[in-house]
Amino acid sequence: MSLLKTIPVTALALALALPALAADVKMTGPNNAQVHIKCDSTNCRVKQKTPDTKWRTVENTKGGSRNFNKLKAKYQEAGFN
Repeated sequence: MSLLKTIPVTALALALALPALAADVKMTGPNNAQVHIKCDSTNCRVKQKTPDTKWRTVENTKGGSRNFNKLKAKYQEAGFN
């Protein structure tokens, strides 16, 4: 098999093996609180930290870009940028 025929197969296998990253953002809000929204194709997780606490998970939802956009809008409405 020639090298040109194996490249597309290899690229497809690699693409299927890695989870697709929908989005990842850190935002700062009131009283220097921070949120980190990280989504892939299956899961979105929101972690929050205030100046006097450690990072803790505050939300887990379904993944994907649509859910990332909803979470980002929700936290922007709460004063996070």
